[in-house]
Amino acid sequence: MNRLHIALDRLPDELKPGVRLLMAEYPIASEQEKGARTVRFVRGTGELAVSSEAGATTVRYRERVHAFRAIGRLLGDPTPSDRPISLAERPRFALLGVMLDCSRNAVHTVGSLKAWLRRLALMGVNALTLYTEDTYEVPGEPFFGYGRGPYTEAELRELDEYAATFGIEMFPCIQTLAHLEQALQWPVYREITDLGGILLAEDERTYAFVEKLIAAAVAPFRSRRIHLGMDEAHGLGTGRYKQIRGERRGFEIMNAHLERVLAITRRMGLRPMMWSDMWFRIGSKRDDYYDREAVIPDDVIAMIPKDVTQVYWDYYHCDEEFYRDWITRHRKLGGEPLVAPGAGT
Repeated sequence: MNRLHIALDRLPDELKPGVRLLMAEYPIASEQEKGARTVRFVRGTGELAVSSEAGATTVRYRERVHAFRAIGRLLGDPTPSDRPISLAERPRFALLGVMLDCSRNAVHTVGSLKAWLRRLALMGVNALTLYTEDTYEVPGEPFFGYGRGPYTEAELRELDEYAATFGIEMFPCIQTLAHLEQALQWPVYREITDLGGILLAEDERTYAFVEKLIAAAVAPFRSRRIHLGMDEAHGLGTGRYKQIRGERRGFEIMNAHLERVLAITRRMGLRPMMWSDMWFRIGSKRDDYYDREAVIPDDVIAMIPKDVTQVYWDYYHCDEEFYRDWITRHRKLGGEPLVAPGAGT
């Protein structure tokens, strides 16, 4: 790993806190050292550019996180420190984020997440969201996250501040329909449970509960984005919902529930997104997200609210053609989707 010399007194103020944090872990010094490359930073309006001139390497950046991306490149670049260097990059995505699963198995401590943020900054990643089903505290709901060690609002606020130091946006990723088995196992939530880990749609008590979840989830973060989840609601409408309201088309239950949840996010001035798989699963005779024979009727597409971003998750396919096909199918739902591929260990 290369050594860098970054003079703090000549550094733009917006970069100083982040560079100080990196100095504690990486070979970056505020004083000149033999063999270290001297780096200075200039905020610009164009693409990220790194060039050597007058005995120093100059980084021109538009967004704060791009400056830290340049530091990451320079730390790992094989060019000797006494030789000129030239790099240029144009970001391909306005939002390039990582979601970390913090709902199962061993999950990250606050210290571990800070280490992740430092590394993400050096890669130029500008967003981080923590997937938390019931692992965040909700005021007035002592059984939500009971025994699961949920993150406190203070811990999440601390992380948001830390992320902002590097120009990284944090926002919550929660569940507002299914994947709530850990919470809904408690008798206190029996009356708002459809079946398993699925909330009872079209019940006023459900939406009072969901509003609590959303309010608690967004409270620690400066971002107005929120991921509402809503994936893998297998058996939606076939439990207590069916006993109360009878048989109803799955598409209609999804849309009715989504509209009620979006009424909450609109009132709070939030920018919601959701996993898209249920539209495709309901349209598939095999309940398969990736069924090429799935049909989403035009009347259903017309009903899907357009102020929620559809997120296409796909951790499995290895061919470009499939991704292109599924991105096209998502665009037909209305709006530009986000794409969420996976990385596993």
